[in-house]
Amino acid sequence: MREEIIKLLDQYRLKEALSQMTGYATHTSDWQLKNELEALQTSYDLMLQYTSKGMKDPNKVEIYHKMLRTAYELADRIHIAVQATQNYGAYYDTMRTFVQSPPHSYPELQMQLEAYTEDMATAPLIYTTEAKRNEEMDAMRKRHETAVDELFEKIWVSTRWSESEYAEAQILFNSLLIQVNDLSIMVSAVTMSLLQIFDIRKFMFLLNAYTHQDTMLNQRAIAGIALTCYYYEKRILQYPEAVSRINELNENTEFIKNLHHIQIQLLQSSRETRKIDKKMREEIIPEMMKNPKLNLEGLDEDAEDHNPEWEEWIDRSGITNKLRELGELQMSGADVYMSTFSQLKQFPFFRKISHWFYPFDPQYQDIAKLSLGNDEQKISLLNILMNSDVFCNSDKYSFCFTMLQMPESQRNLMQQQLNGQHEASEELKERLKEMSQSKARAEFVSRQYIHDLYRFFKLWSRRHEIHDIFEDTLDLWNKETLSQALLHKDYINKLADYLFTHDDLTEAGILYDKSIELYNRKNAELWQKAGFIYQKIGSYKKAIDYYLQSDLLIPDNAWNNRHLAQCYRKEGNYQQALEYYNKVEQIQPDNLNLTLQIGQCLMALERYDEALAYFFKVEYLDKKPQNARRAIGWCSFITGNHQQAKKYYDLLISEPKPIMEDWMNAGHVYYILNETEKSIEYYRKAQELCDSHDEFIRLYQIDKKDLIKQGANEVDLFILPDELI
Repeated sequence: MREEIIKLLDQYRLKEALSQMTGYATHTSDWQLKNELEALQTSYDLMLQYTSKGMKDPNKVEIYHKMLRTAYELADRIHIAVQATQNYGAYYDTMRTFVQSPPHSYPELQMQLEAYTEDMATAPLIYTTEAKRNEEMDAMRKRHETAVDELFEKIWVSTRWSESEYAEAQILFNSLLIQVNDLSIMVSAVTMSLLQIFDIRKFMFLLNAYTHQDTMLNQRAIAGIALTCYYYEKRILQYPEAVSRINELNENTEFIKNLHHIQIQLLQSSRETRKIDKKMREEIIPEMMKNPKLNLEGLDEDAEDHNPEWEEWIDRSGITNKLRELGELQMSGADVYMSTFSQLKQFPFFRKISHWFYPFDPQYQDIAKLSLGNDEQKISLLNILMNSDVFCNSDKYSFCFTMLQMPESQRNLMQQQLNGQHEASEELKERLKEMSQSKARAEFVSRQYIHDLYRFFKLWSRRHEIHDIFEDTLDLWNKETLSQALLHKDYINKLADYLFTHDDLTEAGILYDKSIELYNRKNAELWQKAGFIYQKIGSYKKAIDYYLQSDLLIPDNAWNNRHLAQCYRKEGNYQQALEYYNKVEQIQPDNLNLTLQIGQCLMALERYDEALAYFFKVEYLDKKPQNARRAIGWCSFITGNHQQAKKYYDLLISEPKPIMEDWMNAGHVYYILNETEKSIEYYRKAQELCDSHDEFIRLYQIDKKDLIKQGANEVDLFILPDELI
């Protein structure tokens, strides 16, 4: 019901929305809600009356939008009130728990979190024995975890912050005594709350959080901003202050760059992770297990048809070196470890929703056990994990919990293998330094966070209770609030290239068009890429227009000319196709595929003798001459050289797996040569390769005109198919 109401409000159909809200509100006993709804309906009825009588009100626009905002909020509150009595998901269970046992206030939670920071700093100085210190620090960690979890859940189920709550939350976030890890969990809680229900104050909180200097905080904030704009743009546009803040950010160079990274990472997770998962399980890992050595034999140099001049932005397909492929996937930000770690999310740690958003922290009460004592190797392992940008936070916890389940002897052996020889400690320190520097880079932080989000929505034990954002398109560039940043001249082509290389062709084509229109009318490469997309989706006339634009900018480009020829040929303009093929032939005279295509154009133009010369050349030089033989056979048949046609079709049907057309055309030849029984036998073979007799008849009749020209009796052509029934 709420979705229908929100849809009406998005369309500014306020009266219908209010009517549906009145019906929905009958399912709750909250009289305050009903009174507020009745007051709003009365106010809107008065506005309708004044408007119908032509009465002028200079504040009408402002009042209307205020009513609209109120309607959105009431729709949410009614929905929550109804669901709170009917729904037993984690969200509503937590909400009911807090009704029975109210959580601490934000100032109280702030005091607890600040106290933890101070206590952890002083504990090593207060307690003289190691055992007592460890015991007390364990207790502090437990109290700290309880406070962090309560803060997360309190924010998550808070439907709408009051002005005072917003101020208190902002003060907590700005505290210099609270650890960054705790604040990052707070930002995630705000994002998760917004994904459940919109609250303008929480959205403003994220906008403020983005200005924080810490990379972890501002990257989590921008991810929340992006997702909120994606799901609630219509509502955000009702708040001038929010729109003004977003417009400012859309002109900020750093925000534009960060948002582009977020967009790419969301696309990778929502559209590619499943495919990568499958590729890892079925291709890369098995190949690495078999033979990780480079093997370039058997590569088809003509298998990829992208313009070789685009190589700097395009990933090669058909790479047989699986180790290199794995590395390239990692470098591109792909989530290559989802399948590996998906089986390791059953630990008790992951039962708490807040824990899915914990940054990796070696001080977490259970993980801290791995670093007890003075074993340098254990500490080094944790440092490697903490600083690594390869694994996301969730997977780091999974890895550590797996280690904790091992016998200590086995764990120590594993740590020794991971850390290498003790003599390599200097090299290790250098590596840690490098990782620390890369960790500070926004794209690595945001990548890990998006991977954490992906695991939550895909693996949380109660994930079926929430909407999976990664099932959506997440095309942020189509949102008015974010399009200015994502379609910026420095990033629009990168986004289009990403979509193109991942086969999202229609979207890529729209972005190339937009890029050409706004910034790059003289960029021949963009005209080519856009043309290539339209060719791939079958819009050949449009592709021709784009290729011709590219030809004006870089005349006589071989790749461009070949694709122009292909499109003209698809359009049935064989003369134009031949003209462009001939231009390419001057540059690539030994290209047998090109030679075959020229022959096919000549054949379509009924210039059979010239066509045969090209086909014979291909047959002589090509290691797999079947296509040339098919063309020679048909040309020979059409020109009346039936014996030569018979010779070539006999060669084709002697192959291990002749295609349907080979049997069909061989049947034609034998019929014209008066070997009717053989002809029927071959027609039967052709029919066996068709889906049905009807399909065979349709294909058979296509050649009727050519058969009659070669002397076939029209009545025979009606009779012969009946022999196959």
